Amino acid sequence: MKKCTLGLVILLFMSVKTIAQPFTMNPAIVPTELTMHAFKPAGADKLNGNISITTVTQVKDTLYFFIKGFSIYSPAYAGIAVKDKSNSAEVGLFKENWLKPSKGGNTGDKGVWEEKFKTEGDIGIRVIAKTKPCDYSIVVWNGKDIDVTVPSAFSYKEGGAGGGGIGGFLKSNLVYILIGLLLVAVLFLLLKLKKRKS
Repeated sequence: MKKCTLGLVILLFMSVKTIAQPFTMNPAIVPTELTMHAFKPAGADKLNGNISITTVTQVKDTLYFFIKGFSIYSPAYAGIAVKDKSNSAEVGLFKENWLKPSKGGNTGDKGVWEEKFKTEGDIGIRVIAKTKPCDYSIVVWNGKDIDVTVPSAFSYKEGGAGGGGIGGFLKSNLVYILIGLLLVAVLFLLLKLKKRKS
């Protein structure tokens, strides 16, 4: 009984650590969660969604951040702009672990790094500062879900499943059927001419 209880406590502790530490159990990496807020700018419905704007003064070589709740059905954007363009920062976007970035780059001469993407769940952002302190802003935006209507493969319509039976087939393939009939007629005429010659 004691072993069971101890095992349950260890599992509970592991689950709490996993929630607090996304992507890896490395205790040396302590990411900061960036919180998203509703964003509905007037006259720009396409920009509706959630946004996080964070100002950072980085004094360590590397900082880690994470954001929760992305949907594969919505567009996403992440951008970093350094205050001093000459002080470039290396940026990486991560999924599942902190070992290899899914996307990345640096702020370069323009002082800005940005990426548009689609993903599901959480993302991690790693920033490596070349010179410290490094002042920058992180902007993460997640648009509203795009309403994708997919017709059911199991819905019944007149004439058969999914699309109008023979009538629907004829309508959607009429051009190909006519071309096929024309080719058959031409071949028939050619064969008749060939028989006459012989």
